[in-house]
Amino acid sequence: MRIGILTYNKPHKKTQDVIYGLHRLGYKKIKLIISKFKKFKNKQKYCLFNHRPFQFVGSNYEEISKYYGYKYCDFNSKNVFRNLDIALICGSSIISKSMIKQNFIINCHSGLIPLIRGLDAFKWAIFKDQPLGNTLHYIDEGVDMGKIISHKITPIYKSDNLHDLSERHYNYEVKMLINFEKYLNKSKVLDLNISEPNMRMPLRLEKKMINKFNIYKSKFSK
Repeated sequence: MRIGILTYNKPHKKTQDVIYGLHRLGYKKIKLIISKFKKFKNKQKYCLFNHRPFQFVGSNYEEISKYYGYKYCDFNSKNVFRNLDIALICGSSIISKSMIKQNFIINCHSGLIPLIRGLDAFKWAIFKDQPLGNTLHYIDEGVDMGKIISHKITPIYKSDNLHDLSERHYNYEVKMLINFEKYLNKSKVLDLNISEPNMRMPLRLEKKMINKFNIYKSKFSK
């Protein structure tokens, strides 16, 4: 299978994690598709809890390409998806409608869509007292509304703190992308209500989320 990896023009941990896993599974025909990293406008400068590992570390796309023998191209190149069977999002700028092909670009959203959509899905699931999980899905023009390939609940244990749980949740997200072909052949889709997409969680609500974590954990833990 010929796979495109959408990523940024700077070192990116999730990209490295996914490529390492794909390589171990024997995928060799991989092309990196590079877009410029853009910061969100009006993004708050800090948060109380970082629910994902710091992402901008490690090797850049040129070093990865050289090490694995992969080709790479700019996201805005002509016929960027030519000769690819599937594309996986590890990091990407906004994808225009004209570039979206049906059942082609796969994303793993860190919430159970369409119940938890948008940014800070890990935090909003806890704040809204909803199950925690990741969703492998095709992208379309909507915000986290594309065809769902599979859901996967993140297990919660009584001994967890926020860091333990967030690390496990991130690792499940990466593993779903690495094992995308398995989920294409055997999916599990939950029946969930549709909600509006969330924005970045403000600090006042983040503080409440942290304070209610133990109550949330006692409800959802194994």
